[in-house]
Amino acid sequence: MQNCRFIVVNHPRLGFQNAENAVRDFVARRLSSAGAPEVIFVPDRESADKTANSMLRDPAKNGYLVISDIMNPVTDLGLVRAMMDSLQRNEAAVCLCDGAIPGTQVDMVIAADRLDHLPDDAESANPVLIRKRWFTQDKHNNQFNLYKYKRLKMFLCLVERLDGMHEMDIETFISALARDDIFPLLAAFGEDVRLVWHESCPHCNGALTPLPLRMSQPFCGYLPVARPLYHECERCGLVTASPVVHEDDVATIYDVFDKQDFVVSLNNPYHHGATRCDFSLFERHLPRMARTLDIGGGMGRFSQFLKEAYPDWIVTHSDHEIKQNLQLQDQGIQTRALNVLAEPIGQERYDLITAWEVIEHIPYHRIASVLDNIHRALAPGGFFVFSTPDFDSPLCRSFDFFGVCPPFHYLVFGERWLRRYFEGSSQWEYLEPRSCSDFLDDSLMWYDYGSKTCPSFQMRATSGVLRAVFETDDGGDLRRTLMRRGIGTEIIITLRKQ
Repeated sequence: MQNCRFIVVNHPRLGFQNAENAVRDFVARRLSSAGAPEVIFVPDRESADKTANSMLRDPAKNGYLVISDIMNPVTDLGLVRAMMDSLQRNEAAVCLCDGAIPGTQVDMVIAADRLDHLPDDAESANPVLIRKRWFTQDKHNNQFNLYKYKRLKMFLCLVERLDGMHEMDIETFISALARDDIFPLLAAFGEDVRLVWHESCPHCNGALTPLPLRMSQPFCGYLPVARPLYHECERCGLVTASPVVHEDDVATIYDVFDKQDFVVSLNNPYHHGATRCDFSLFERHLPRMARTLDIGGGMGRFSQFLKEAYPDWIVTHSDHEIKQNLQLQDQGIQTRALNVLAEPIGQERYDLITAWEVIEHIPYHRIASVLDNIHRALAPGGFFVFSTPDFDSPLCRSFDFFGVCPPFHYLVFGERWLRRYFEGSSQWEYLEPRSCSDFLDDSLMWYDYGSKTCPSFQMRATSGVLRAVFETDDGGDLRRTLMRRGIGTEIIITLRKQ
């Protein structure tokens, strides 16, 4: 790397929790330790282009110029060398890459003596452009970039705990992620907390089969494929995470990093016509001034829909203390800081309780007590409606969507498992389930993401095809057809208190 100068583009997101200095220091140390004679940090892409053009106009220019993004901090130095070799073999000027683990790639490598300015569009710079295919993502399926704050938290933890990380090649680094002293930290977002390991299914004691994530890791990213977190029971089909954060420590992982962003949705799933907001199955059984509670309601979008659609209803939003949105009170919505694992909800206090994507966050051995808590809080004949990922659906299994949120998701249920669990209950009447899909609501975003990050170039191409298919579904007919056939990523369960 002695003849390789780096221009690194900063990013404003790293101002969060004063992370920029730590990330910048790591990147500088990593590149300098590889022998790079110059590492220049610039504030934005425009500055990077200006700096690069200035360096390319230097009459004494030689060697290679690399432009990279600070949000991709674990630079794959082997990839950079391979790109330089490709430029030399092909007498080309610009090399892009495809197939590197996100967070390890560089934007481009430039042969400085073959170019006097950056092309306006690198993609159309042929014949001076070549592309280097790389297969680390195909082999490892990780996500090391810092575009999720939880990944930033894990990265900062690793920098602190993993000696010599800045000098490790990619293979050594990924091997280190599976170490007994490192993997438990990753399974708890970098928190040094108690973990619970399952040797068998917590429901039926059946044998567990590991389910390695082969297609996607959009959220955690640093979990090594060599140590799968999710396991499927051979007997009953329940999918459980192991290890999981101990229930007394779980509040620790719901922190300021979580509050900033989770999975960004381009759509609001709570609106007239949305499957989650179709109450035709039970609305006629609710009183005119129905009392409602949304458990784990995040920023309160569902409660906002209820109050707008049913202004006479007494709507209450709840979540952990750190996720409280007190502005809801100005809209006539009551708010509660509520931990349903530790606090009683009330006695016959509500007519309708909802929990969208919540039950999978509850340790298995507390499911029954939480359901009892909800049952007591419902008025006679009241309804409990919840959604959860449906492992029985092929769409949920595709792209590893079932494993999108470790370690938040303790469990992944299937519709058949839930039916068996509730149909024998003396507490609940099990009504006909319905499908919904966060994945399909944001299909263009997810397939665009897959076209950039799926492990193989074949699957990246397939994602691009599927994105094109859903681009043509302007009226939503294809999505509705899939929902009617039960092919959603989530299942909606409606229970009536006996």
